[in-house]
Amino acid sequence: MSIEAVFIKGKRKYIFCSDEYGSRVLSSVFEHVKKEKLAYEWYHFSAEKREWLEEFLSKQKMGTFLYVVLPYSELYTVQMMAKRIGFSSDETQYIGYGEKWISIFCCRCHELNRAEEQQTELTCHQCRLKLEVSDHYSELHHAFLGYPATG
Repeated sequence: MSIEAVFIKGKRKYIFCSDEYGSRVLSSVFEHVKKEKLAYEWYHFSAEKREWLEEFLSKQKMGTFLYVVLPYSELYTVQMMAKRIGFSSDETQYIGYGEKWISIFCCRCHELNRAEEQQTELTCHQCRLKLEVSDHYSELHHAFLGYPATG
């Protein structure tokens, strides 16, 4: 699987946020920014430095473009953080990699369950109800809704 970042022209500053693998994904965009002598900063992400990222991003000025390449397990947290700070979808590019899991919200006990993206049924780890994964997505719970399995 090939994932690639795309250079976005005309920004005041570029912020790159990634781990080691992500820095390889961002290398072509980063080289372009350096060649054009554009303003940039690189935030080398780690789970231990996650709270510093929020402070770092909140100090950025308008016109900053944010590139984030992280494992799916970290990507959503950083997306929500950037959105809360005020980065719009026009000012960001997110690329995830690795295993992709989804959350399933149990209709009985309201617990979140983790499932592989293509999974269609599972048993709730809390109440043991057999759930069918629906295509209804809850923004509130950041999860797909799980309904009692009919079969």
